[in-house]
Amino acid sequence: MYLINDIRQIINDYHWKKRLIQSQVYEMDSTSSAQYGIESAMPKAQGETGDKVASIVLRNDNERRKIESLVREVEFIDQHEKYINSDKNYHILQLLKQGESKQRIKVLLNIGSRNLYERIDQIVIILFNAQSDKKETKEIKETKET
Repeated sequence: MYLINDIRQIINDYHWKKRLIQSQVYEMDSTSSAQYGIESAMPKAQGETGDKVASIVLRNDNERRKIESLVREVEFIDQHEKYINSDKNYHILQLLKQGESKQRIKVLLNIGSRNLYERIDQIVIILFNAQSDKKETKEIKETKET
């Protein structure tokens, strides 16, 4: 469950996280271990493994956890945006997801700073409440099944 400030940050970072996931930057594999010369004979630093396969496995596991975290955050916004009923709020969220600046959003929608920030606050509250409602609904379903 995300806190209100977490949701606000996820919305602000959505565009670059989505691009990072789509670019599959974490799926590139390289083995940056010295194979020749003096570096290959030197001892490895404390806590590091000299085993190439083990280092690749450890790095891939770490990268997998990072990418899964990004995917969970992006999916959270995508799954809960349906709860936004106001057209203007919905379009503000879409523009923020695309990485548009708040200044440009104000110009496009012909609204003031205060109005924009109030609407963003409303969006965040709606998403926060939607995750709570979804959790409660799931708990009710599980209770009825048992």
